[in-house]
Amino acid sequence: MGLSVLDGKVVWRVLVGNAVHVAWGWLMFTGSLFATPTGNLVDFALLPDPLYTLSLGANALVLTGFATWYKGGRALFKREGVAVVAALLMFLGTFLASRYVSVLFGNPTALVEVMAGLLTGAGAGMFLLLWGETLVALGTRDCAVYFAASSGLAALAHIALGLLPIGWVQVLVLAFPLMELVLYRSQVSRGMLLLSRTNHEGQDSPGLPKDVLALGLFFGFSFGAMRGFAATDGGPDADGVRLVVGMAFVMAACVWAYFAVSRRKEDFGSLAYRIALPLVALGFLLLPLSGAWSLAGTAAYRFGYEYIYIVLWSLWVFFAGREGASSVWLVACGLASMQASKLVGFVLSADAMSLMAPTFDLQIASGLALFGTVLFAVFSKGIAFSAEGWEGVRPASETPVHEDGVFPEQSYKAAAERFALSPRETDVFLLLIRGYSRARIAKELVVTEETVKSHVKGIYQKTGVHTKQDLIDTVERLR
Repeated sequence: MGLSVLDGKVVWRVLVGNAVHVAWGWLMFTGSLFATPTGNLVDFALLPDPLYTLSLGANALVLTGFATWYKGGRALFKREGVAVVAALLMFLGTFLASRYVSVLFGNPTALVEVMAGLLTGAGAGMFLLLWGETLVALGTRDCAVYFAASSGLAALAHIALGLLPIGWVQVLVLAFPLMELVLYRSQVSRGMLLLSRTNHEGQDSPGLPKDVLALGLFFGFSFGAMRGFAATDGGPDADGVRLVVGMAFVMAACVWAYFAVSRRKEDFGSLAYRIALPLVALGFLLLPLSGAWSLAGTAAYRFGYEYIYIVLWSLWVFFAGREGASSVWLVACGLASMQASKLVGFVLSADAMSLMAPTFDLQIASGLALFGTVLFAVFSKGIAFSAEGWEGVRPASETPVHEDGVFPEQSYKAAAERFALSPRETDVFLLLIRGYSRARIAKELVVTEETVKSHVKGIYQKTGVHTKQDLIDTVERLR
C-alpha cells in the first residue's frame, strides 16, 4: 500500500510542493543561515530570536483567523489569489531576512527584522493551510503518508543545501515561495484533487476533539520549551553536526511513521504513548548533558516531535470525518493552537534563562519538563483510534458538491443503478461517497455496523474496487 491519489502527476506535485514549504521553514529558522552577522536587530530582552518569534506569532494569528472564518462555514476565498498573496509575503519576508538587503540598501534596521518576521509568518500561515487543505482531501491514511514523505524530502534537502555557501542557500530559499506558487497553481487549484468548495458541514460542528487538541498543545509547548532551553549553547541546531543529526532523525521518524500507518496500521496509543512521548521525555533527560549524550537528546526529541506531528495531521482528518465537522476547519484550529503553544513555550523558557541567569539551572528545568511529560502521559485519557481508522478515505467534509454547495445525490443514484445495487446498498453507497465512516453510516441508517460491513462488501464486489477511495474515484470518472 503506497502513495495513491487520482493522478500520478498529482502525487509528485503535492509531495514536492509541501516538501518545498517545509524545507523553506526549516532553512529559515533552523540553524543560523538567516541570522545577521551582528546578532538580533531588535534589542528587546523579552523577545528572544525576534525573527523566529515574530514569524511564529504572525503564523498563529493568520491560522486563527482562518479557523474563525471556517467556523462560519465559509469557503476559502479564491484559492489562486490566496496562494499568490502568500508567495509574495514569504518572498518579501525572506528577502528582508537575507544578507542581500544590506548589499542593495545598506545596513538594515530593527524595522526590517520586524517586517521580515511578520511577512514570513503571515505568508507561511496562508500556504500552510492551502497545502493542508490539499493533504486532508486525500483522507486519513494518505494524509499521514504524504506528510511523512514530504517532510522526509525536506529534511534531506536541508542537509544537502547545508553543504553550500550561505549566500547560495539564501538565493535558493528566496526562490522557494515562487516554486510553491507554481506547483500549487499548476495542479491543485485546477481541481485535480476534489477539494471542498464549501464547508457547510462545519456549521453544525459538534465541537473540537479536546483530547486531540490537548495533545497538540502539549507537544507544541514542549517543542517550544526545548528550543528555548537549548538556546544556552546558541540554539537547538547551533552547530553543523547537531543540525545534521536532527534532520537525519526527522527522516527516520518519517520512514517509521510511514510503515506504522501504512503497513502495520498501528493504533494511536502505540504511536503516541509508547513511542513519541518516551522519546520526548528522553530528549529532556539528555538536554543538560554534553557531547554525544546531548546529540542523542537532539535525535530523540527530533524523532518524537516529527513523529507525533505526522500522526496529528491524520487525527484531525479522522475526527473531522467521525464527528461530522469540517476537516479544514479542524486542521486550522489544530495548527493555530500548536503554533501558539509553541510560541508560548519558546518565549517562556528563553526568557527564564535570560532573566534568571546565572542562577538558572538547566538541569532543574529539564527535570521539571521531564516530570511534566510523564504526568501528561499518565493522566491523558488516550484517544480511541483503531487500525481501521487509517483506511485511505476522503473526509466527510471534502465530499463532492456542486458550486451551490448541494450534494448531487441524483447523479450518484444513476451510478448505483448502473452497478445494479440493491435499494439498501444504494443507501449505504450514497453515504460512502460522502466519506462517512461505517460507524456513522450505521447510525444514519439505524442498523448495526456488521450490517453496514456486509453491504459495503457487496458494493465493493459489484463495483470492482477494494477501498472507499477507489470507489469515489471510480464513480467520479463515470460522472
